[in-house]
Amino acid sequence: MPLPRTATLALGPERSNIDCMRVASVLKWSAFAAFIIAGAGIAFAYSQGQFPGQPLDGSPIALVGGRVYDPASDSLIDPATVIVRGSTIVAVGAAEPIPDDARVLYVNGLTLLPGFIDSHGHLSGIRSRIPDGSRELGWLRYLWRFIRRFPERRRTLIRHGVTTVKSLGDPHPWVVRFAERIERHELAGPRVFAGGPVFTAPGGYPVGRLRQAGQGDTSFIAQVTRQVIGPGEAATAVKRIASRVDFVSVALERRGEPELPRLTPSVLYAICATAGERGLPVLAHVSTLEDLALALAAGANGIEHIPYDQAIDSLTLVELRERGITVDPTLQAIEQHMSELFGDTASARRARDNLRRLRLAGVPVVVGSDAPSPGTTLGYTFHEELRNLVEVGYTPRQAIAAATTVAAQHLGVADRLGSIAPGMLADIIAVAGDPLSDIRATAVVYLVIADGQVLLDRLDEVRGPGRIVLTPYAPTARPREGVLD
Repeated sequence: MPLPRTATLALGPERSNIDCMRVASVLKWSAFAAFIIAGAGIAFAYSQGQFPGQPLDGSPIALVGGRVYDPASDSLIDPATVIVRGSTIVAVGAAEPIPDDARVLYVNGLTLLPGFIDSHGHLSGIRSRIPDGSRELGWLRYLWRFIRRFPERRRTLIRHGVTTVKSLGDPHPWVVRFAERIERHELAGPRVFAGGPVFTAPGGYPVGRLRQAGQGDTSFIAQVTRQVIGPGEAATAVKRIASRVDFVSVALERRGEPELPRLTPSVLYAICATAGERGLPVLAHVSTLEDLALALAAGANGIEHIPYDQAIDSLTLVELRERGITVDPTLQAIEQHMSELFGDTASARRARDNLRRLRLAGVPVVVGSDAPSPGTTLGYTFHEELRNLVEVGYTPRQAIAAATTVAAQHLGVADRLGSIAPGMLADIIAVAGDPLSDIRATAVVYLVIADGQVLLDRLDEVRGPGRIVLTPYAPTARPREGVLD
């Protein structure tokens, strides 16, 4: 029986309300489903190419058939067998027995070296263009890579045989947590020794450079630097970070901009004294002979960069040698910065001449890329710096030692790193040809073991017993940001 017309009219608003509720429910669940799908998509994108670490199950690894060069003892074993168990080298010799349960990697025709130590890196830096300083990597791409802990950069360093990086000027405490995740094998990559923020004068280097490179927001600069005024403020700032850093980094350099403010002697003395009380070395960034003299007078323990305004005098060279102060020249970065940014090739030549003076005086040097500062690239510039050492008169053996044994001594970890010997941490790379006669061979890396993890294995490219298909040593184009990042 049909409803009366009045009853039908009375149900109209009610039906309308029901329909609205249904639409609202559908929209709500659609939005929820879209949120879940978007979240899953972001999680999937986050996980892709993350370059995770590898858990160590305790099974041994045997490296068989190659030759081992140990720069700590300047000794060569050919052929050799190296046994790794967990994160430690347990045996090295010409005829070591291979455990039955070992994973055997045949490295015939390759040279095994300790993993390289890049003694000057900026793991979170945005490389800027030369000469205008504009950034090559947009903020959205940079933020995505920052959140994912720069998997491309970690992978690139490993591909170039770098298993340890000394971080000089990355956000604090981000870089400390980053280093801890690598140490726990949550992330794969080179181990990190971190100095946290760079101590500088208000508005001093590198504040202006960060702003020019597009990293000029206040929060980022506050994490990367500590702009301190008086001795008391400086001492307090050192105390606050002392328990979580491996050293303290101070900037005295001006990088060709003499009007930039610089830390006063009293502030620098307070930083060095406070750090020394806590057993932390102080590494001073310099660009002039005056900067170097101030750093030495204040008690700095290491020097970053090399003066390029004038020749280092003989008294300063003697002081550096007698105090055992290590210099990290970063010659390639200086040459790129001064010649391309300021058109100043004379400063680059003076820097190179001063590196020759360090060599003749017997001052210890290490190998640092300063990447990705202007004109440099992670991994690639490290090998350019190795070649720079040889070009100014160091032998290939001395250059390799600077990148391994001397660098480990500089970091205070020579009992763990920088050598292929029983009891050392298993940081081992296999390179092509004979790096002891041609330093360019170090750039052709076939195998990388970092803290016991096999992070690079290109051994299938080795052709035939004892034969290797080598790419020519001709210089290649510098990788672009975003390709090898």
